[in-house]
Amino acid sequence: MIAIAKRISIEKHGIPSLRPLLTGVCVLCLATPLLTAQVQGGGAYFLSGNTKAGMQTFFDKGCARCHAVLGEGGRAAPDLARAPGGNLSAAELVAGMWNHAPAMWEKMRLQRLAPPKFSEEEMTNLFAFLYSVRALDEPGDAERGRRLVAEKRCLECHSLAGQGGRAGPDLRSWASYRNPVSWIQAMWNHAQPMQAMMAARGLSWPQFLGNDMTDLMAYIRTLAANSKGHVYLRQANAETGRELFRQKGCVSCHAIRGAGGSRAPDLGRRALPRTLGQLAGLMWNHAPAMWASMRAQQVPRPQFSNQEMADLIAYLFAERYFEMAGNAERGRRRFEEKGCAGCHTAGAKADTAPDLAGWRGGGSPIPVATALWNHGPLMLEKMRQQEIPWPRFRPGEIVDLLEFLNRGQFSPALAKAKP
Repeated sequence: MIAIAKRISIEKHGIPSLRPLLTGVCVLCLATPLLTAQVQGGGAYFLSGNTKAGMQTFFDKGCARCHAVLGEGGRAAPDLARAPGGNLSAAELVAGMWNHAPAMWEKMRLQRLAPPKFSEEEMTNLFAFLYSVRALDEPGDAERGRRLVAEKRCLECHSLAGQGGRAGPDLRSWASYRNPVSWIQAMWNHAQPMQAMMAARGLSWPQFLGNDMTDLMAYIRTLAANSKGHVYLRQANAETGRELFRQKGCVSCHAIRGAGGSRAPDLGRRALPRTLGQLAGLMWNHAPAMWASMRAQQVPRPQFSNQEMADLIAYLFAERYFEMAGNAERGRRRFEEKGCAGCHTAGAKADTAPDLAGWRGGGSPIPVATALWNHGPLMLEKMRQQEIPWPRFRPGEIVDLLEFLNRGQFSPALAKAKP
């Protein structure tokens, strides 16, 4: 897979090899062909999406000419793994595409490039790829990681390259872990005895903020004695992770979108860190409080294998890909406010602006993104001819609009509405 991506990168697009990116995608716990989420009302729905196929689409459609991913690719447009800085659901990916589409099409026009067409399957895979790579960490700062080892007093218990304590394992044994998920699993399973040992020595529990954990990992990896001994993960499964969330007792304290315990934050609503390394730091920081709560509630503390932790995190990260159901009434107002009702009227002809009542039950992010990209340039040209400004969507507005389209509640009054 890495060799294929390298050939695509160099021969077809003239950009640097994607070896670092592809290595990350291969071991990323979200590299799963199926993202699963609970939706309001207790039902479940699935979004098929293959990250490897989406990566191929990213190149085949020429996206890499302008956009980079983790620094690899074009420089004419934002790095899609870095901007914006927060989490993006599928709906917010659509909003981002919508808001920036006119500028993208204009750049293509100036370069005499025809905007590529996408099938819904290709758009699904592309979204899965873009969502997944956003969970990858930036390359860590090994020198800063070396300083953190001293600042956090890791060598009070651990040895490293022959120096330090002997109470804990030599941290070089962790250098073979090439994915933050393995670090999360190892820290979770061994951190409770570490806490007891630290308390006996009068050491406070260290806190890791921002990208601290990523920098620490980068430093430890530089000390790997055997490059052939790297430990990678198999493809993760979000559906298995959902079952593990229940089996391991996580649901007794944490809820997912209101379903589960209330003693700890709802992990379907709380904004989890965007990257895996940041999640590793968060879990470490809150571990003592979690264990204290488990003891108080007499909840057994679960252990996880590498693969189980990957599946669990895939589930938690997949949850935030989906929004809770929007508000159809707010969506109706957005439909009018943004000027959609001025062209998309009941009974409109397909060659002008299609009647969106036909989207009833199908107004989900992928079809909307596909229609936007394939038909958007023509729509933009017609709007310019009529001096209609291209609307922009703020966070949360697309979800309401999708809910309105799904309901198909187009009244005669709305059909006559003008922007």
